Amino acid sequence: MGLHGDALLREARDRVKPLPQQSAESDDATPTNFNQLADAVEKAIKAALIENHGSLPAKHDHQKLVAICQSTGVWDILPPALQTLVQEVEIYRAAALKNTQNSADAASKREEFKKYFAITRRLIDYMEYHVIGNDSVLRRLSVA
Repeated sequence: MGLHGDALLREARDRVKPLPQQSAESDDATPTNFNQLADAVEKAIKAALIENHGSLPAKHDHQKLVAICQSTGVWDILPPALQTLVQEVEIYRAAALKNTQNSADAASKREEFKKYFAITRRLIDYMEYHVIGNDSVLRRLSVA
């Protein structure tokens, strides 16, 4: 891996450190935790773009992750499960900005969080090993 995207990948991994063993009644699915996962997804995507271009052009420095992925070619190299994660993270962020109260029960939120957590870790690994670590894939991105 090159030097440019390493810091962002490290930050993304820090956002999704292994979950501590928590009791069933703990609330590990708070909006803050979901925002950390969303930040990790964003950082992993942007790490590949920075690795490709050396910096992130201003036109890609926003939180519309699906648009960033589609305009740079990242979308075409993501497997369907990771595309779904990116879409859901973007939808979650938009909903969280509009409504800070969520009426879903705590148990379903915890299960949803665990699902996002696992897929986010896979996205980070995918971006590191299959995109940044693969020059032929990395060259397919069009950042500038």
